[in-house]
Amino acid sequence: MNLVRFASSALLASLFGAVCAPSPAAAQTLVWQDEFNGPAIDRNRWTYDVGDGCQIGLCGWGNSELQYYTSRPENARIENGRLVIEARREAFGSRGFTSARLKTEGRLHFKYGTLEARIKVPDLRNGLWPAYWMLGTVGNWPARGEIDLMEMGSAAAIGAGLTNRRVGAAVHWDYRGSQADYGRDYDSASDLAGGFHVYRMTWDPQFIRVSVDGRQFFEFAISDIEGASLHEFHQQHFLLLNLAVGGSYTGILSNAGISAPLPGRMEIDYIRLYQNPGSELYTGAEAPAGKFGVYTERGDMNARLNYGRDAELYLWNNLTPIAAPAYEGSQSMAFRANAGAWYGLGVYTGYRNLSRFGNGRLKFHMRTTATNSFKIGLNSSFGDSWIVFAPGGQQYGLVRDGRWHEVSIPFSAFHDLDLRALKQMFMLAADPPGSNVDVFVDNVYYQDY
Repeated sequence: MNLVRFASSALLASLFGAVCAPSPAAAQTLVWQDEFNGPAIDRNRWTYDVGDGCQIGLCGWGNSELQYYTSRPENARIENGRLVIEARREAFGSRGFTSARLKTEGRLHFKYGTLEARIKVPDLRNGLWPAYWMLGTVGNWPARGEIDLMEMGSAAAIGAGLTNRRVGAAVHWDYRGSQADYGRDYDSASDLAGGFHVYRMTWDPQFIRVSVDGRQFFEFAISDIEGASLHEFHQQHFLLLNLAVGGSYTGILSNAGISAPLPGRMEIDYIRLYQNPGSELYTGAEAPAGKFGVYTERGDMNARLNYGRDAELYLWNNLTPIAAPAYEGSQSMAFRANAGAWYGLGVYTGYRNLSRFGNGRLKFHMRTTATNSFKIGLNSSFGDSWIVFAPGGQQYGLVRDGRWHEVSIPFSAFHDLDLRALKQMFMLAADPPGSNVDVFVDNVYYQDY
């Protein structure tokens, strides 16, 4: 990968360490692991990205990839004590290949530690792209940060005749508003495909280091947080595992260009995370059942968001607060949207595990006389999921007569929703209205029945 342009060579020298043999790790504690010994993939540890990326505005997952990711056992399963991710040549959805991408988002996030995985990749020649990597939990890419612990099948490796022997590691981040990248490759004397190898990352406040079979080939200094804009690498990340087909990394952008033997299997024997005292670990504790208050002052909630501490109400566009009596308590969402511009808002919470509410409902009170279409949404590890309120369509209890009405939406009505990893627990948005619109929302909560 090309290194981003920085202001001085001195800064570069401070960021990128020399390649050397790894130093012995300090005593650490095993805090998380998956040995893949169960009968099926543990959904308390892993979830999936599904589709071709177009559903979240990233067709080809932002990399011109050719596969459609599924959660089917044909593409991801436990077999003989190993996680198998299998890429197949088959028409599915909009694509000519299928595969799988698993992630621990909303299940495991961590900052600092030693992460070790024993992985076997298939014959990659040419067009398969296995990856074992991490994404930050805060912000939008590249400002969320990315750490690639193992990637193979690059266009450069193909060109050098090293497709099955070259492994790469890299980091990506935001440097003063621009994407920054740094990567290093290791060329093995023998094929890495077809056999198991141990890929290890050590991450502390000073360095990110990566090794394969005990040989360190990547080192990146992260202690100059302000000077090099490295905040991303001092926040929690989650893990991802996938086997992509084609894409910009491989340089192969057409189905006909894929010559790798298929089906191709990426196998993971284990993943283990070790941490020191003081390192951060998130494993997604469940919220209490019953009623969870999102925006309400009622006293019968089992738990609730605390604005200014663990939640914020963001006005995205074209909403002006107006004075109006609340449905309950002293505060409500009371806004005016002007004609000719879209409007929207969202309640941001970070990650919340509301998986106990899967058979329940999103409830809120709303009053309006507006007849335009709008939508109510939630954001989780799968992206945005919306329910459209169109004139003449399903209103879930809303009557547009200017009086308060309870709206009750079953969570089953939302598509692609991961209640274990909610990041925005209430969103409202609409296309530009033809005339000014007043919208009032109050008493927003989740109910588990």
